[in-house]
Amino acid sequence: MKISNWQSTEPQFTLSLSEDDLLKRWDQIHAADLAATPSDDLLAAWLLFHNGHFFDAANAALMLGSEGVPVLIRSVVAYTDYICEDEAYSEELLEQAYLLGETYSDDSTDNLYTTAFAMGRYSQAISITKALAKGLGGKVKKLLTAVLDAQPKHAEAHVTMAMFHAEIIDKVGGTLGGLTYGVNAKTAFNHIDQSLELVPNAINLIEAANAILLLKGDDRGMVEATALYQRAAEVEPLNALQAMDVDFAISQLEE
Repeated sequence: MKISNWQSTEPQFTLSLSEDDLLKRWDQIHAADLAATPSDDLLAAWLLFHNGHFFDAANAALMLGSEGVPVLIRSVVAYTDYICEDEAYSEELLEQAYLLGETYSDDSTDNLYTTAFAMGRYSQAISITKALAKGLGGKVKKLLTAVLDAQPKHAEAHVTMAMFHAEIIDKVGGTLGGLTYGVNAKTAFNHIDQSLELVPNAINLIEAANAILLLKGDDRGMVEATALYQRAAEVEPLNALQAMDVDFAISQLEE
C-alpha cells in the first residue's frame, strides 16, 4: 500500500497521551468496537493513532502485517474523512485499505469490521450506485453480519449496518433494495437503536443521524438528526479522532 505522499498529515486536534494513559482509557475508547488491548509495537501504533498522528500510525501499522490492519484502516479513514481534500486520492487510499483488509479478513473480528468500514467509506466516495455495481454491497453485508454474529454488542458494526441499509434504500428504493440486498428500514432503525443503547459516542450519534436523514428525508428526519448531532457535540472526547468527530457535529449544528 502506498501512503508515502499523504499531504497535510497533521489534523487540527492532536494529543499527547502516554502509553499508560491510553491503556487506562482503552476499554472506554474502544467500547464501541470491542478491540482487544494491544501491547508492544501494536500498542505504539495505536498510540500514534489516538494522539492524532494518522500518517505515522499508518506507517507503523503497515509494518505489522495482519495485526496492524485495524490501525492502518482507521488511520486512512480518519485522514480521508477529516484531512485529505483530494477526492481522487482519498478514493485511492480507501480502495487500497479495504483490499489490504480483505487479504487478512478472516484473521480477526477487528479486521473483518475495519475492512467493512473502509469498504463502506470507499463506496460512499465513488457513489453507492457504482459500489453496488462493483458487488461491494454484498461484501459489506457479509462482513458486518460475521462481526455481529461473533460480537452482538459491537456498537459500531450496528450503526454501520444501519447505514448500509439506509444508503441502499435511499439509492434504489425499499422494494428493490429488499429484494436484491435484503435491506429494509425497520432493520436499519433496529440497528440504530442497538448501537446507541450500547455506546452513544460521537461517531455513532453522527452516523445514526446520517442514516435517519437517508431513511426519513430532510423534512421528516431533520429534527431527529439535529437532536443526535446535538448529543454528539456534547460528548467529552477521549482521543484526537473523537475530538474531530465532536467538532464535526458542532459544524452540522451551525449550518
